[in-house]
Formats: sequence, C-alpha cells, structure tokens
Amino acid sequence: MRTAVIALALLSFVGGAADAKTVRLTSASKWFEALHGSGLKPGDEVILAPGTYSDRRRLEMNHRGTEGKVIVIRAKGAILKRPDARQNSINMAGCQYLEIHDLEITGGSTGIRIERQGKAQPKHLLFEGLHIHHIGGVAITANHSTSTYERLVFRGNHIHHTAGHGEAFYLGGNNTKDGSTTGVMFNSIVERNYIHHLIGPKVSQGDGIEIKDGSYGNIIRDNVIHDTKYPGVIVYGTDGRKSNVIERNVIWNTGDNGIQAAADAIIRNNIIFNTGGNGIYSRDHQSAVVGTLFITHNTVVTKGRTALRIIPPSNGRKFSGPIVVANNALYGATAIEAGRGKAISLVGNAGSGRISGLGPLAAAQWQGGGAVGADFVKGERSFYPAPGSYLIGKAAMKHAVADFNGTKRSQSFDAGAYRFNAKGNPGWKIAPGFKK
Repeated sequence: MRTAVIALALLSFVGGAADAKTVRLTSASKWFEALHGSGLKPGDEVILAPGTYSDRRRLEMNHRGTEGKVIVIRAKGAILKRPDARQNSINMAGCQYLEIHDLEITGGSTGIRIERQGKAQPKHLLFEGLHIHHIGGVAITANHSTSTYERLVFRGNHIHHTAGHGEAFYLGGNNTKDGSTTGVMFNSIVERNYIHHLIGPKVSQGDGIEIKDGSYGNIIRDNVIHDTKYPGVIVYGTDGRKSNVIERNVIWNTGDNGIQAAADAIIRNNIIFNTGGNGIYSRDHQSAVVGTLFITHNTVVTKGRTALRIIPPSNGRKFSGPIVVANNALYGATAIEAGRGKAISLVGNAGSGRISGLGPLAAAQWQGGGAVGADFVKGERSFYPAPGSYLIGKAAMKHAVADFNGTKRSQSFDAGAYRFNAKGNPGWKIAPGFKK
C-alpha cells in the first residue's frame, strides 16, 4: 500500500499537476529523480523518510517556488551520503522560494553549492536544522561570481569536520569588483548555528562564517563557533551599502582572529576568548578600506594576545568612515591597539591590558584596572560579571544596547556583553552546542 502511494505521488510529480502536492519518498524509491531538476512546483512538499540516500550521479536542484507558495523539503532522520567526494552533495542552480529542513549531509565535496541558472538568481532560500559533516570541502557556498543572493537564511545548522578550504559558510564572491551587484549576498541571515572543528591536516583555511567583499545588509547572530583554523567570523566591506551586523555570537579556540571585519560592520554583544590571533581585528581587505565600524559591548579575553586591533588604512588613505569603540570588556596582553586617527572614538571600555597607538586622549577614556579572575563569575567559559566587577557601571549610556541574552540594560550600564544582575546570569551558559 505504501509503495503504491509513493508511485502515485511520483506519477503526479512527473505529470506536473497544477495543484500543490505532498510527495513521500524512501531511500528505495525514485528519490533522486524527484529531487533532481525542476519538477517540483510552487507549494509542493517533499517528505524524505528516515534512511540513507546515496547515488553517484550529480544532484542538481532547479526548483522554483513563489512568494506564498514555497517548496519545502523535510528530511528528519534522512541522511544524504555521497559514495565519494568527486561531486558536491547538492548543487542548487536558480532555486527560489525553497526550504530544506533537517537533512543530514556527509561524504561529498561541498555540502551545498548555490548559484544562478541563466537569468534565474537564487533568492528566498531557507536551510534549517541541517547536519553537515565529514565532507571533502566547504559545507555551504553561495559564492558564484555572476550570481546574486537575496534573502538566504541559514538557521540552526550543525556543521563540523569539513576539508579543503573548509569553511562552514563561504558567502559572496571573492574579489568582487567595487560597487558590483554580482557575486553579492544581501539581506540574509546566518543565525543559531553550531560550528566547530574546522581544523586538521585536510583543512587549508577553515573560517567559521565568511561573508565576502561587497555583500551587505546581512545579520550574523547567536552562533556558537569553536575550534576553527581561520577566524570564527570574517566580513570584508559593503562598498558603502548597508552595514553587516555581527551580534550575540560566542567564539573560542580559533587558530586566527575571533572576528575580523574590514569596514561597514556593527559588532556588538559578542563573547570571544582563547584566540590564536587577535580577539577583534580590522585591516584593509580587498576593496574594503578600514572604517565605518561600530564595536560595542563585546567581551574579549585573549591571553597573551591583543583583544582589539585596528590597522589604519594603507598607502596613506583616510578611514572610510567613523569608528566607534564603546562599552567593551577587553582583556589581553594588549587591550587595544590602533593607529592614531580622528575617526576613532573610544569611550566606556574597561578591562585590563595596555593600550597602544591611540594617543593621550584615548588613553584617558580607557578604564583599565580589571582582572579576569575577579571580574567574572567563576566557572569554565563564564564571562558574566561577578559582584564588585570592575565592569559594572563603566559603560557609556549613549552606546548601550540590549545584551548577549537579549536583556535590556535599563539603568545597569555595564561594559561587556552582559547586563549585570546580582542574582546571576539569567540566560544560557556558554558550552559546546547550540545557543539556547
């Protein structure tokens, strides 16, 4: 009976019926034919039964839903396992208004590669609850140089043990020409993902989340990222378009910088510790010239490293816009290192470590004297202010924003990612796994 239902569903699929339908597939059915190509119509839903789905052929999806009639693929318990890494697990060309939920992907080259098909540019795609691991390349790429990527959402995915370049997310084209609209991702969201162990001899780079030059208006928030070979998060510049936002992430055990941003970024309420490089780092990168940065309410603890480092623009150029460094809790051998420049405003920061290159006015605005052992509640990965912490009351009200937990600061203007509460941390306690 079940086989008959699947057969009828596939006949309906092949026939291209006008009405939306639900297609139920098993690993023993013609699942490849159903997923490959452009046969799914607006409003269709595909449900993959638990099991292992494996095929040597190149799987390319070209399905296009519409606004209000999204195509949905649900796959809880289903594993897409390529038998080799000679091909990407999923190629998506020209897909629009499509969602993939709860699929496990392993064994291929790139997990999911997203690009255009002819004039059809990828847009309004949702990837949620995926588990991508032990693959031969990057987990997810949206980096084709002639594609544009609008409103992509990557939410609640678990990514680890990649290879090759090894990024979890490689988003936007490399070396995009200044002002170009192709190779650009915009108005997209990367949130609540758990990314770890992008390291090892098979990984040449291994960034957690990389958003390339020219991509704009994107939000990176509430991700847990640890044990990466390159930075946990790296963004370049937006070519003067809407800034990218990096907020409420926790990053540790990077082989490089925690967060690296050249320009046009809002970096707030992140917690960064145990980095191989700087905690937060800014320098010119491709067409991006350092500037238009708002770095507020971050907690950065880097033993023997620099918590926050800003390299002035090269070749005598001016900063591309103002830089505000406010209300951060910075602990390192060097707390702040930055070249002189009127574009940098420093206020409300506290912590410990020397400062370098900012001049006497900036030095007067720096609140030094804290110590990691005394300022935070005791416990592994605990960066919540302890009673009597040097951070309490040190922030500047003008730049105060809701904290790492999403709690409004009210009248408690404390430096760092948390609003102090004498009863203790009311939110999620940092640990491997998804942020809760």
